[in-house]
Amino acid sequence: MNERLPDKKLLEVAQRTIDRIQFRGTYLNAEPIYRLLIRRFPENVHYRNNLTVSFLMANRADLADEVLKETLRLSPNDRVALAHHGFVLKTHYNKLEEAVNVLYKALEGDTGPAIEPRFYYHLGDALLLLSRFEEAHEVHKRGAALGHFLSPAQRSLYNVPRLKSQPWWPVKETPYTNLARALERSWRDILKEGEAAKALYEKEKEGLKERGEWSQLDLFARGAEIPGRCAQAPKTCAIVRSEAAAAGCRRGQVKFSLMAAGTHVRPHVGPTNCRLRMHLGLSNTKDTYIRVDKETRQWQTGKTFIFDDSFEHEVWHNGSGSRLVLIVDVWHPELTAAERRSLPAI
Repeated sequence: MNERLPDKKLLEVAQRTIDRIQFRGTYLNAEPIYRLLIRRFPENVHYRNNLTVSFLMANRADLADEVLKETLRLSPNDRVALAHHGFVLKTHYNKLEEAVNVLYKALEGDTGPAIEPRFYYHLGDALLLLSRFEEAHEVHKRGAALGHFLSPAQRSLYNVPRLKSQPWWPVKETPYTNLARALERSWRDILKEGEAAKALYEKEKEGLKERGEWSQLDLFARGAEIPGRCAQAPKTCAIVRSEAAAAGCRRGQVKFSLMAAGTHVRPHVGPTNCRLRMHLGLSNTKDTYIRVDKETRQWQTGKTFIFDDSFEHEVWHNGSGSRLVLIVDVWHPELTAAERRSLPAI
């Protein structure tokens, strides 16, 4: 890009080029353009913040952190930079106390350019991780009052607001009774397949486990079979394929979930209200519990239940032996066929 262009022309060409880069998803290619804009307009913090976002979109939190440190040296009270700094402190460095302090400052008064849903989500989540539950609830209430969350308990970020919201769904109130019955009839075969494939299980990667051991085996993700996995669980996959809202749920997964005794999964929420989550208890379900919003239930071997995981939920394994559950995500029944086709996958 020609550095001799007049300001107005430079901004026009730069924005057009950045738009193309973002459309292609090659976010690191935007760095030289933002560096040029920073040199040309050193007092405008907007370009530094946009460079930070580009690095974050490219999963380069380390590079984003370098830019943030310089931005905050020059503009220590810039709320957008503060919010992103808090995000990086929490998600990349796990410096929760520092992240909370910075995010509180960025979101002070619930005004300004940084009051985005994700920053309220991460501030509340950091407070939960620190066991500062009352503070977390206040942040969740603030986020809900701003319209960022459907409610203080239902804090998913990718939503269709008109959908019915309730933490627990009786199976008979959904169109998925046939799927539930088929899973329950075949639970012993499903258990055998889940146990036979244990060598393929992977440890949980989202940092949701407070203590213990938790691993999973994905069969479907984003509405498609994971290559080779259904060969390990043919009966399970055949039942899932019989329900298009499960096999084709592009905002969900189908997976085995294996949890060791003594495990606690901290309070958390799923990403979207566009799905419901069906669980089939398979083994060692005694003294294993899940709380969804304010109601706690226990798994039962060979039985299903359905809940909305966009509500806050928490899990305890207080029993013995490894608890095995099959998780089947299905589309929320109030979504139209067109919405199911067009909603971006998660």
